[in-house]
Amino acid sequence: MIGKTVNKTHKTPRKFRLHTALVVPFVLQTVVAVGLVGYLSFQSGQRSINNLATQLLDSVNNRVNQHLKSYLTIPHQVNQINNDNIQLGLLDINDFSTTRQYFWKLIQRFPTTGFIAFGNEQQEFIGVERLEGGKFSAEIKDKSTGVDKLVYSFDPQGNLIDQPIGASKNYLPTSRPWYRAAKEANKPTWSKIYQFSSNQSVRLGITAVQPYRDRAGTFVGVLSTDLVISQISDFLSQIKISPSGRIFIMDREGLLVASSTKSPIYTVKNGKAERLAASASSDPFIQATKKSLSKYFSDLNQITKFQQINFEINGQRQFVLVEPWQDEFGLNWVVVTTVPELDFMADINANNRNTMLLCLATLVLTILLGILTARSITLPIIKITKVSKEIATGNLDERVDTNNFIEIQELDALENSFNSMAVQLKSSFENLEAKNEELRVAEESYRGIFENALDGIFQSSPEGRFIKVNPALAKIYGYDSPREMIETITGISDQIYVDPEKRAEFKELLETQGMAKDFEYRSYCKDRSIIWTQIDARAVKDSTGKILYYEGLVQNISDRKRREDDLRKQLEELKIEIDHTKREKEVAMLTESSFFQEVKKEMAEVNLDEFWS
Repeated sequence: MIGKTVNKTHKTPRKFRLHTALVVPFVLQTVVAVGLVGYLSFQSGQRSINNLATQLLDSVNNRVNQHLKSYLTIPHQVNQINNDNIQLGLLDINDFSTTRQYFWKLIQRFPTTGFIAFGNEQQEFIGVERLEGGKFSAEIKDKSTGVDKLVYSFDPQGNLIDQPIGASKNYLPTSRPWYRAAKEANKPTWSKIYQFSSNQSVRLGITAVQPYRDRAGTFVGVLSTDLVISQISDFLSQIKISPSGRIFIMDREGLLVASSTKSPIYTVKNGKAERLAASASSDPFIQATKKSLSKYFSDLNQITKFQQINFEINGQRQFVLVEPWQDEFGLNWVVVTTVPELDFMADINANNRNTMLLCLATLVLTILLGILTARSITLPIIKITKVSKEIATGNLDERVDTNNFIEIQELDALENSFNSMAVQLKSSFENLEAKNEELRVAEESYRGIFENALDGIFQSSPEGRFIKVNPALAKIYGYDSPREMIETITGISDQIYVDPEKRAEFKELLETQGMAKDFEYRSYCKDRSIIWTQIDARAVKDSTGKILYYEGLVQNISDRKRREDDLRKQLEELKIEIDHTKREKEVAMLTESSFFQEVKKEMAEVNLDEFWS
């Protein structure tokens, strides 16, 4: 056994080119199979394509309808169950401890629900939310929490862990969209699609709500059950239509509700979600389909029945099914399914009996000839895939070693390239960590400069609010801290500028020139005393040229201004003295001149009595 092992180890395996191993065995089979399949498909495809398109679109549409009906009925069923249990006395809605435990068990029985809650007119709130990883949290606002809503996590037995994991300040359930929707409708209904108030990432959802009234008919509060809109998109993405087929749902305003693609249905700006119109979708098929529908329907409210429409997008014929979708609780959506004509040819081939028989006959021979080759190719690829998954999880020391019976040059080269890539990837991660550390040091340095600078540094909005100020600026204006200054000053033009027209001049400079240099103006301090300040600032703009904020440096130049005023007065006094001295010199020169002396002598010799007689 030892001798055999040694011989096998030193045996030089024979290597083949991937081109030789694959192309030669399969080329004749592929030509024959594709030729027959193409001929038969062409003959039968043209006759059945419209029928198949209708059947496929109907099938997909039925699945979507059934899922929407099932998925969107559950939240209202949950609300009704809760309402019935309260009315029957099985659930005391005033006992938040019992209600919390009940909601925790109930949400686990309905895995599609994201949040079950109750809020009342006394601004109290109790809810249980489904978190990622199969965990849950409780959100509570009652007399014990004050004006804030506190968030707690559960242990495996459904008990609260003492320390809160989050909080919502000054939370008012009666001001939330779901609460207002229930109160205005005065019956079970849906809220509009809105951004959830949650400790998780930004999410859009819709809430099924039901007003709760006591036995006397008095409105007490609102029962609610949340659904995450992305779950509808997840379901649509699982429906197999065709390679280029699309399913998407819009509301009557043309805003996307869900999509079978990975293209987003909303964008996030400054932490706020903004829904996208179908005509602005990043998916070109959805965008083009919506624009084409606009040619048939100037208003989506005109879609009142099931309709199939055919039109062209980029020269390709499209089959589009449009159907209004409504429920008894007020939802009013439009479901659109679109499939390119080219995609149906593959379906026709797959469903054609004669084509299948010929394909099976061809495949039998292909399989027999390709088993060894396929095995030699797939095993190394499987090993490479396994190692790549290990590397993806962070194990960068993994390497590929196929050691296959038949070694193919291309796969051998791929193995070497993959191992080289793994080495480079590890080096890149190490370099990235070093860069991150450098970035952290730089950020700390910038923060130190900002906090310890002698000059005032600021960022302010064009509307007149400070965004950031450093301690030096707060000190210049007499405030105890940057925070006090930011909170106190709500209008820079009125609270800082003594001369409001100087603020307008400052803004005009930034809007027209993008910066202001050595700009001087009089400023109010916290105690309303007046100082002179000088500012160097610039306007920070986005890619479209819109001004986001102003930033710059501020100096207190009051002492310099006083010195300039004193110097100006001294110069004026000196000028007066110089003018007086100059006049005295001019008079002296005139009286001492020979002409003046001659006139003086002649005047002395004149007999005035004779002159006048």
